[in-house]
Amino acid sequence: MKMPHGQPFSPSRGRRKTANSRRRIVVRLLIALCVAAVAAAQRGQEPGFPPLTEEQKKVMDAAFPEQAPAKPQKPRKMLVSNLRLRDGKPAQGPDSTPFGNYVIEQMGKRTGAYEAVFSDDVEMFRPGAIQQFDAICFNNTAGVLFDDPELRESLLGFIAGGKGFVGIHDALATFVQYPVYDQWPAFGRMLGGTENGGHPWQAHEVLHIKIDDPESPLNAVFQGRGFEVTSQAFQLQEPGNLRERLRVLLSINMEKMSLEGRRIFPARQQDHDFPVSWIKAHGQGRVYYTTMGHNPHIFWQANLLEHFLAGIQYALGDLPADDTPSARR
Repeated sequence: MKMPHGQPFSPSRGRRKTANSRRRIVVRLLIALCVAAVAAAQRGQEPGFPPLTEEQKKVMDAAFPEQAPAKPQKPRKMLVSNLRLRDGKPAQGPDSTPFGNYVIEQMGKRTGAYEAVFSDDVEMFRPGAIQQFDAICFNNTAGVLFDDPELRESLLGFIAGGKGFVGIHDALATFVQYPVYDQWPAFGRMLGGTENGGHPWQAHEVLHIKIDDPESPLNAVFQGRGFEVTSQAFQLQEPGNLRERLRVLLSINMEKMSLEGRRIFPARQQDHDFPVSWIKAHGQGRVYYTTMGHNPHIFWQANLLEHFLAGIQYALGDLPADDTPSARR
């Protein structure tokens, strides 16, 4: 039997062509899925989460600050990661993750404060890649993202060298090995503390929040008045006075809350101190962290969005703020 152009027919050649064709199709499908996942993240939705509806976006749109509290000194770029790993495998995050991504992306775009770049590729933390950014944001990341010494040194060196870090909620549970809660101590020192599976208040509970630093530009939106929020809250396990190393912006008002029946770390049983948002210096860099961000509705509360934006601009280096630890003021 002759094939076109006079080539003899070969069954094995036909099978090879079919197998190669199938492999090409599979590769194309995998590439398409990867591209879709990246695009989804950039639109504020994540694989495993339902897409945000137009109504949900409108609710958040209505809560955005009209302008940034500070004018950027130059165009700013912030890397945002949602990476969550447990036993080296991807783990699902809280339902608020795509809401947080949408807010982070759109808030920067609409106010001109920064450009958000979304990626869960740990290679972005290599020295040659990370320097293109002005800050790193961990939005509900969790688990050991990487144990490569170069990546770890690069991340901390990036911040200490004069850049910024923004941590939202489960960022405090990042670089923690479950279920034994082994920590990466240097990351905890940079962030300001570590958790140990401690949620004294769960996501459905109302927290009374007090303003610890009413003069801070990051708290300007609250005008010195405390408020209530339904949110899950972490506690820090470190002994001693937390305010010796943190500039506490917001904390739980323990005059209006009870610890009865709750699992409280020994150090916190002594001081009843539960910071909610804080800033701190790390070398020449700046760190902003907030425990809020577990519930989706957090991301359409206008006062919190203004607080978050101010925290991001502080980390980026555009909003000056006194980050002297609270106990040393």
